[in-house]
Amino acid sequence: MAQTLGAEMTAGSDPAPVKLFRGYDTVARGILSQSAVEGGYEDNGASSGVRIQVCESLSELADALEIDASLSVSYLKAVDVTAKMEFARKLNITARSVSIVVYAKHGIGTWEVKDVTLKSGVKVPIDDKSAAGFAKAYGDSFIKSVTLGGEYFAVYIFNTETREQQQELATSLKAEVGKAATVTAEAQVKLTNFLKTTKTSWTLKQDMTGILNPDFPDQDKLIPFAIGFAKLPLTGPVVTNIRVNGYEDLDEINETFEKVVENRDYFLDRRRGLLQKYARLTTVANQAGWLKRIYQRYDYKGDAALTAFAEKVETDLEAIDKQIAAWKLNAIRKFVAPDLPSLKDGEPVLSFQEAPPVSWGGSGAGPWQVDSVGDLIRNRTRIKSVQIASGQFDNKELLGRLIVEYDSDKRSWTETHGDGPVKVMDQKLDFEGHFPIRFEVRHGTFVDWLKIHLDDGRSTQAGGSGGVATIWSVPQDHFVVGFGGRSGGVIDQLQIRYARLNPAKMVKFD
Repeated sequence: MAQTLGAEMTAGSDPAPVKLFRGYDTVARGILSQSAVEGGYEDNGASSGVRIQVCESLSELADALEIDASLSVSYLKAVDVTAKMEFARKLNITARSVSIVVYAKHGIGTWEVKDVTLKSGVKVPIDDKSAAGFAKAYGDSFIKSVTLGGEYFAVYIFNTETREQQQELATSLKAEVGKAATVTAEAQVKLTNFLKTTKTSWTLKQDMTGILNPDFPDQDKLIPFAIGFAKLPLTGPVVTNIRVNGYEDLDEINETFEKVVENRDYFLDRRRGLLQKYARLTTVANQAGWLKRIYQRYDYKGDAALTAFAEKVETDLEAIDKQIAAWKLNAIRKFVAPDLPSLKDGEPVLSFQEAPPVSWGGSGAGPWQVDSVGDLIRNRTRIKSVQIASGQFDNKELLGRLIVEYDSDKRSWTETHGDGPVKVMDQKLDFEGHFPIRFEVRHGTFVDWLKIHLDDGRSTQAGGSGGVATIWSVPQDHFVVGFGGRSGGVIDQLQIRYARLNPAKMVKFD
């Protein structure tokens, strides 16, 4: 086993994880290189398994990934942590995210310490100065349990905007996917079907430890892969889980360490701890970042208040960072809770105004349209390109084909409308980040002719000379997100879906 685990285990006839007994800073630094304690240990074995869980908060997500409860907030700032904690830290969960966690573990062993005492030569803290020095060298805790093995974790992150939407989505997901003690392949079918039908924007992130140069499963095979993960050979086992214990529980440590413990609670208390506020601010900052990315996609510059709020949040995060840095230097100093004014402002929520669609043509043939304008905006959907061609019906030259290529955070796809014979297709008009600003149309019972103008002066046109001529310009501060309409052999009707972004609404926390 020692050869298989390589650098993760000590040498000798009775090897143990090298990180066992190590010092741990629960507030700032995570796993430390030095150890102040020693003792016995035993391998209590390790389990393998798989779980699926729907989460509405960072703490629930940490639980789903089996991050020890005592570390479920501290990993946000600790420098040296497990790969799983690092993965969770980079998920960019927002204040109103809902997550589906698919988690599989393949454990080799779990080593737990016993009969722990201070090492010979490590001085017992006797006053404030020595207590601060002890915490700086060895942290406020020691690692009492280490699990080695491998893990697979995949997280779907859904972005909702209000508490009501968050609760509604979570309820729906729990009904579809649930939190089953026994995970079966049927859950993959349910999850895949849900992802196909949901209008909520989502992203997927996955990672794996314990296997060198791994091949990741396709999105529609995540759960079968997780179910079979424990059968895969571990080619590079790592530390998958740790648990810690405060030094104050040792017989040798007296009341001189109490200030360290009090300050640790100041940061980590599950209800009022400063890092709980840091977690809330982090999700709000991620929410503001998501809105900024939407603004950037549609070139919206009308929300100076969001920029100011994001800077306010960053200032509050920096205030907490300063106290964390102060803890690293002196864990017994007196801390005064910083004023965090951005928490009183609440969270920013997407706001937009959907305009009534503009349409030309008749009501024949079957209807088609893309997703709702709101869903298109939430997914940062844009028109990537358009290609049109002339066709014929009843010996009249009309608009016969419309091919629209869309791109979004969720997916990229192409829609083709009009299935009759056409003349030579006009060259594809790549939007290249630009937007339509004017439409020239000839129309009657059908769409006879269409010319699309982009904001950079380029255009494309196709169709015949019949029908009534109309020119329509996109209103100022509005943008086109997609097309709807009706079509059979030709384009019977064309509908323009457009909207305007408004400054984000601020909603107070529950």
